[in-house]
Amino acid sequence: MRSHVISTRLVPLFLLLLLALLAACGQSAPATSGASSTATPTPTPALDAYGTPITFPSAAPRRIISLVPTISDMLAALHLDSRVVGVDSYTIYPADLAALPKVSTFGKYNVEQIVALKPDLVLSYGQDTKQYDSQLVQLGLRVVDLPSTNLSGILQEMLVIGRLTQTENTATQVVAQLQQQVNQIKAAVAGTTAPTVLLELDDSNPASPYVDGGGSYVDQLLADANGVNVFHNDTSGGGFPQVTDEAIIHANPQVIILTEEIAYGVTVASVYKRANWNVITAVQTHHVYQIGPSLIAHPGPRVVQWLQCLAQTLHPDKFTTPLPSYCGAND
Repeated sequence: MRSHVISTRLVPLFLLLLLALLAACGQSAPATSGASSTATPTPTPALDAYGTPITFPSAAPRRIISLVPTISDMLAALHLDSRVVGVDSYTIYPADLAALPKVSTFGKYNVEQIVALKPDLVLSYGQDTKQYDSQLVQLGLRVVDLPSTNLSGILQEMLVIGRLTQTENTATQVVAQLQQQVNQIKAAVAGTTAPTVLLELDDSNPASPYVDGGGSYVDQLLADANGVNVFHNDTSGGGFPQVTDEAIIHANPQVIILTEEIAYGVTVASVYKRANWNVITAVQTHHVYQIGPSLIAHPGPRVVQWLQCLAQTLHPDKFTTPLPSYCGAND
C-alpha cells in the first residue's frame, strides 16, 4: 500500500455559525464577579491535533514552515506565500512554494535544517509529523499541528491559520468565497437522483483495492455532490477500507471515480481491462472517471474545486458551463 497517500487522506456548517465559532476560538471568557443569567459563556477553544488549546501570537509570524501539502495549500489560498521559508517534499503546489527549500525527503524530516531556517511558526496536519512535532517543540520552536477533518473543518482551520498569522480579514473573505461555491454546487444537484459510486483510492493490489469508505472526507464530498458511496457503511481502516473484487462486483456501482494520483499508474483504461469487472454497471456504461487527483490528494481548499468536478461529472445536466479543465475527467 502506498502509505503516504493513505496517511494524508483522512453537513458543512452555515457560514455565519462557522465564523462565529472561529471568532471565539482560543479566547478567554471575560472575568465575572459572580454567577449571572446574562454572563457570557466560556467559548470552546480551537484545539490542535493533540486536543490542546491553540494559543495565538501577539506578533504576526514572518517565517513559516509547512510540514505537509495540506498546510501548503491553505497558506497559498490565504496569500501567505511570501512568509513561507520551507515546505515538505510532497508539496508540489503552488509553484512558488514548491520551489522553496524542502525540509523533508519522503516523509523523513531534517530537524537541523528546520531549525536553521529560524521559523517563528511551524504548521502541520493530522499528526502526520507527530514524532517531529515533539522534537521541534523541545528545541523551542512554535509548532501547531491541526486536526484532520472534513470540508467544513478545513474551512474552519483556514480561519484558525488566519488568526495565527494575523490575516483574519483575508481568511474570512477567502472562506466566505469557498463556502459560497460549496452552497452553489449543493444547490445545483439538490433533488437529483443520486447514483451509486465506487471511490477507489489505491490499486496497489488490483484484486483488493483501497477505497474511500465511511468517515473519510471524500465520502462526505460525495454526499455533497449527491452521490451514494457503495462502501459508506464500511469505516474500517480509519475510513479507508481494503475491499475485495467480489465486494465491488456485488456492490455494482453505477459510477467509478479514481481518486489516486496519476503518478502511481492507475488509469481509466486499466479499469476497463480488469478481470471480471465487465459485469459492473459503471464499466458497461463507460462511467469510469479519473477526476483531478492532485486536487483531492490532500485535504485543503482545493477540494472545493474537486467537489465542483465531481458534482458536474455525476450530474452534467445541472450545470450550464463546460467541465473545468482542472478536473481532468475522462471515460
